[in-house]
Amino acid sequence: MSAILVGGTPGTGKTKIAKMLGTRLSVHVIELGELADGAGCIAAQDKARDTGIIDEECLAVAIQQEVADMTRQLVIVGHYIDLVPYSAVDHVFILRTHPETLRHRLIARGWSEEKIAENVEAEVIGVCQLDAFESFGEDLVNEIDTTDTTPSEVVDSIQKMLKQPVESLRIDWLRQLEEEDRLGEFLSEK
Repeated sequence: MSAILVGGTPGTGKTKIAKMLGTRLSVHVIELGELADGAGCIAAQDKARDTGIIDEECLAVAIQQEVADMTRQLVIVGHYIDLVPYSAVDHVFILRTHPETLRHRLIARGWSEEKIAENVEAEVIGVCQLDAFESFGEDLVNEIDTTDTTPSEVVDSIQKMLKQPVESLRIDWLRQLEEEDRLGEFLSEK
């Protein structure tokens, strides 16, 4: 059994891309938000953020059960990919989107300004990237810029990387925005 993980900040395209990848590879896709809900791992509701608060221990157990039951490759997608056991992981893809584009995508979802700002900041800082590095090591993690690509193009790239490993792209929005003197547009002053 081997898992292909797809993670990233909300709005980077991870769910759509993971589902397309699963279809192309003819493998099962586990969406961690749905797994958390189905396994009773939503501990509470954060009304300010309009989201559920995940009991990470509960979700880790649910993930371990799913992984133990699988006898072939699968795709796992979501915000908590760092809870997937390292031994089950073959590839990690972190989807990244330029913060300006991400902001527009999240506005289109009708999210609150506070929720948008929080997620844009997470993308600028690279929270999903750093979590993946910490859990799986830099060698296993590939970043893909989804700013100006279609989901189909991203899936094409992932399929190529699955067949022929490439040198990992590293995306550093923080440095880029700092060099462009635009960092203040994307980070709130707290």
